[in-house]
Amino acid sequence: MSEVADEATTSFLVPSKRISGWLFILSIWGILLWLLNLLKMATPTGDKVVWSSLLSIGLIGGDYQTTNPDFRPFSDGIFIILCVIINVLAVRGINSNVEGGMKGWLMNIKSDFWPALVDFSGSIRKTVSLWCILIGISFYITWGILNGGWVDPGVYAVAAPFVAFGWAFGKLADAEASEPNEN
Repeated sequence: MSEVADEATTSFLVPSKRISGWLFILSIWGILLWLLNLLKMATPTGDKVVWSSLLSIGLIGGDYQTTNPDFRPFSDGIFIILCVIINVLAVRGINSNVEGGMKGWLMNIKSDFWPALVDFSGSIRKTVSLWCILIGISFYITWGILNGGWVDPGVYAVAAPFVAFGWAFGKLADAEASEPNEN
């Protein structure tokens, strides 16, 4: 295999620090949704989510929800396997790219994000970015706890734009910080 192909495979199997962090959060979220779904707590009505239908936009698996509580190997099984694989890749990337591994990554979250939430002397874009992400996640968690439903297009329609806008604004702040000052 060529050196370029080896490097591409290595970067795929060991994602960067930033991508690993997002993959880790998404995989933990997926695992929690899977558990809530098995306990029939993922929707306010107590129905079970059919992951294959939800992720394929209805092309595979029929209806998005079902009252049938049975374990579906091609839906529930593949979803949890996918989440675990993503989690393994994320942990591998974090352990390879962050000094101190997972513990170092968690400490970096504390030292990087919390001061930026209240420190307006730095980049206002970074502060707005983190507040948007925090508002989106807080809304999702609050709505899920109060209404007993975690898989709902309405809650995603409110939370996802906050998180996406916050992430994009954070990328803009990072790009602005990395540009050399032209005075």
